[in-house]
Parts: sequence; C-alpha cells; structure tokens
Amino acid sequence: MRYQLFRDDDHSQPVAESDEFQSEFKATEWARAWVKTNGAHDRYRFQQVDGGRPMLLLKTVAGQWYVMPLAEQVAA
Repeated sequence: MRYQLFRDDDHSQPVAESDEFQSEFKATEWARAWVKTNGAHDRYRFQQVDGGRPMLLLKTVAGQWYVMPLAEQVAA
C-alpha cells in the first residue's frame, strides 16, 4: 500500500508520498518520521493513495506528534 500526506487545510496536493508498505503501522511510522523532520504545520492528513480511512497527524504544544483516525463524517 502507498500513502500520501496532505496539509490538513489543503487537500489539493500531497506534500509527501510513501513507498510501498505492507502494514498500516509501518506507514504510520513513516508519516510520523516525515512530519518530525519536514513538517512546517501542526496538522496533516494521512491516507492510502486509493482512498481508505484518513488519519490526522496532530502536533501538541510540547512538540509530540499523535496519529488519530478520523470519523467518516469528518473525513468527507
């Protein structure tokens, strides 16, 4: 599976695209590592290239990144 990262306020173009991952866990590790080193904003959206449930990457005031699945109503 391939994944894309978008700024949460702009879903028109991905800021990064992953290589192939066999598990969502490995893809989530990739996304978290990417935002730690390249993230210029505090919210990113992360999802499979072919769709699927999106997840929100959120940076706390302390600088930690959390990954949360988004409900379908919010994702639309």
